[in-house]
Amino acid sequence: MKKLFITLLFVLSSTFSFADDDHKHSMAEANAPYPTLDVELIKDAKDGYNLIIQTTNFKFAPENVNQANNGNEGHAHIYINDVKYRQYSPYFHLSNNLLKKGENEVKVTLNSNDHSHFMANGMPLTFEIELMADGNYKMKKGHKHKKDHEHKEH
Repeated sequence: MKKLFITLLFVLSSTFSFADDDHKHSMAEANAPYPTLDVELIKDAKDGYNLIIQTTNFKFAPENVNQANNGNEGHAHIYINDVKYRQYSPYFHLSNNLLKKGENEVKVTLNSNDHSHFMANGMPLTFEIELMADGNYKMKKGHKHKKDHEHKEH
């Protein structure tokens, strides 16, 4: 019984260590014309929010996940308070049961087939939202793909 407990403890600690490493992805430079990333957050009438990932020069390709990179195709990662969700389409329902009471941080990244985090001109394709307890939110930072383009706070 003691051996089983020690083995189980080792497996669990290894799993949790691996889960922490899951957020660390290599970076991959996207191809020109570079993808763009914007996120729209719409209050849902019944529950939570609807998050819409808006991209250009990028193709969601769930059929190629875990395969070799192929241009500007892949999927998104959505992190809700550091919990990762793999997203294969532009639409995600952010249910209230995924949110904690108080402030929440939502981050969206564009990722290649092998899960590398896409960059455009050396800038990570990332969009962050700070969701306040009162339901208001602000876009904390977004991807800059040209010197004259920045995401504005809402």
